[in-house]
Amino acid sequence: MAKRQGKVYLGYEEEIIGEKNQVLLTYKMNKIGGIPNWPPLDNLNYSSKCPLCGLYRMLIVQCYAPLENSVYHRTLYVFACISPNCWNLSEGWECVRSQIQESSGTKQDNIIVTQSAANLAWCNAADEWDENDNGDSMNGNVMNVDNEPANNGMRNSDDDESNSYELETVEQALGNLQVFDAHNANMSPQGAVGSNSGPEAAAELEGGDEPGLVIVETPTATMSDIEALLHQTAELPVELRNKLMRAPMQFIPKYIYVEEEYKNSCLNDDRVTELLNKYKNENELDLGGFAERGAGAGAGGGDEEAYEEAAPLHGDKLFHAFITRLKNNPGQILRYTRDEAPILGAPLANNSAIPESPSVPNVCSRCGSRLICELQLVPEFADTLKISLNDILLSHLHFLSVLVFTCSQSCWQPMDTVVNEIVVFQPEIV
Repeated sequence: MAKRQGKVYLGYEEEIIGEKNQVLLTYKMNKIGGIPNWPPLDNLNYSSKCPLCGLYRMLIVQCYAPLENSVYHRTLYVFACISPNCWNLSEGWECVRSQIQESSGTKQDNIIVTQSAANLAWCNAADEWDENDNGDSMNGNVMNVDNEPANNGMRNSDDDESNSYELETVEQALGNLQVFDAHNANMSPQGAVGSNSGPEAAAELEGGDEPGLVIVETPTATMSDIEALLHQTAELPVELRNKLMRAPMQFIPKYIYVEEEYKNSCLNDDRVTELLNKYKNENELDLGGFAERGAGAGAGGGDEEAYEEAAPLHGDKLFHAFITRLKNNPGQILRYTRDEAPILGAPLANNSAIPESPSVPNVCSRCGSRLICELQLVPEFADTLKISLNDILLSHLHFLSVLVFTCSQSCWQPMDTVVNEIVVFQPEIV
């Protein structure tokens, strides 16, 4: 019996989180960048300094990941050091998990509506705009700013005179307005009128029934120095490095949209079988003979060769399968699952004997339970990381995959505030 496929949730980049909405974010939000939104736990102290270079790490992604039949709210925070010497190393990355019981979290999430906020909530039981507001005036909600008695609908004569004078002025100005044809400017009393803007370069086309002009546009210079990008030094800009030495910084925060991965392989198999049976019935063919001859050819008992799927031109079948799976749902930036294995674009070693390939972790160092790959960042995630500081371009922020391995039992002690998980970084294949 085939194993039942588990659910895989995909994340997609959404709009930037504005400053007004940032104050409303909680630990239950999935987002890119920004600052971490920690749960309201006592004595929660976390230092994001990189152990390799001493710079503060930056939040890459915050993922709210509660478990079924659990009393805990659960959030994953992934940090990384953006120094070029640390970015490509797993040690430059870190993932911490934080949990809080649902009961205590509910108390913290209660919103206290102040008197001033209650006065603003007028939409539910507000009067119509054309209704009398005398009742509100009695309780003090409406105040007459000018402290003048109402004129009972009588118009002020001074206002009428002022409005009439303004109307006459506008009519007089419109009466003096004259419009001349730009091509017959010499026929106007004032002669030709010069343009405020400078002349544009133009070329006249000779021949044809109608004259035409071709505007010669000034070529736009490229905004990126390609040669500088190829020879970029392995150092951060001085201004950015100094800021990261003093305090943490943040990428531009963005929302993440989540949906379940669409898998069409089963549907395709059913459709193929349906068409095959239809073709067999219409043509009265015995496809079993073809299957037997194919099996015999595969065993070397026939002249025909068994069909083999052609390998990609570059020869890397694993990377080809990785890219094909991502293209089935274009635009995805992360993958979340606790049931399925990650999709790999490069192999992982079973131990650390191969320095070029990171090793696969097996068991939790805290409780000894099995580790699972719960979160995977795919290559398109790197394109979402932007720093608003003078539009600094950091071309080294790319990767093949970032794999986050967590405890399958999500072990947690009452005195815990954060628990470190394991991050495996896979560099981009060149």
